[in-house]
This record gives sequence, structure tokens and C-alpha cells, in this order.
Amino acid sequence: MSEGQDEKNIFIETLEWICNKLDLANIPYMITGGSALGFWGHIRTTIDIGIVIQINKETIDSFLKSIENEAYIDFQKAKEAVFKRRIFNIIFNKTCFKIDLISLKEDVYEREKFKNRIKIKFQNKEIFVISPEDLIISKLYWNKSVGGSERQIKDCESIYRLNHEDLDLNYIEKWVRMLKVKDQFDKLL
Repeated sequence: MSEGQDEKNIFIETLEWICNKLDLANIPYMITGGSALGFWGHIRTTIDIGIVIQINKETIDSFLKSIENEAYIDFQKAKEAVFKRRIFNIIFNKTCFKIDLISLKEDVYEREKFKNRIKIKFQNKEIFVISPEDLIISKLYWNKSVGGSERQIKDCESIYRLNHEDLDLNYIEKWVRMLKVKDQFDKLL
């Protein structure tokens, strides 16, 4: 890199690369988890980029082919993960940063939150990010499933504190009741 040329943060560079690849492949996606936290709450270090993708058996091969020279990927594990609606990862060679690609599940809530994703402007490009409401709900649900995580609760507190005036509390109330995490949400209030 020449002197005076801006060096990009490896997270930003990797995020831009994968979003561009998904857009070119016409694969709907949504940034989620700790990677999405910086858009709605405090910024914290994360070791990977989490992205929910709506991909199928017909499009996985062409997508993998489009990234094979730029990323490390286990083709067999990736295809298997898509068939079973699980997670697979790739590592962008240029930055050595890991990306977790999560196949959209056939679950009512998962479909709802994917439908509610928000298009935002990031680095002069439009990308899709989980809504702040769904990020809170998802983190509370994940927190419950792993038996408690202070990090997840702090993330939720940050999202709530920075967005409380704009949050759709009726939507959150509906899903925290259905997912049985209402008591955790009430503590945030």
C-alpha cells in the first residue's frame, strides 16, 4: 500500500467484499449478531461477521464458484450447511477475517425478522442489517438458550438505550412473549 493511501479496517473491508459478492449473486442477506451491533448500539470487537442468507440448493454452486479464488471455503461443508439450513464459514483471503453465513431457517420468527431487515447506507453502499428490535429479541433468545451471557445483555441494553424512542415496543413485546424471554426484556426497561 502506497504512502498516504488510506488503509481500511479489515472488518469494513471484509464486510464490503461479502456484501458486494452477495449482491452480485442476487442472494438476499442480513448482517446480524455482534457485527450488526455497531449499527444500533455500542461498537465492540467481534471475531467474525455474521450474515443470514436466503440461499438454496440451486444458487449455492454459482455463489461458491464466484468467491473460490478470493476466499478459503470448504465446498462440501458449505453445500451440506445449505441443505440442512445451518451455518458455514468462509475466510476472506485478503484480510484473513472469518464470515459466518447462516442459512435462513424455516421458522416463523426467523422469516419475520428477515422480512424486517433494514437497508442502510454504509461506506457509500446500501447494505441490509437486522432491525434493532430483532437484534434485541435475538440476543435475548440466544442468551436464554446458552444459559446466560453478560455480553448479550449489555448489547441489548446498549441497543435499547440508543434507540428506545424509535423502537416498536409492541413488536418486541409480541415476540419476547412468544419466545419466552419477556422477563429478560422487562429487566432492560
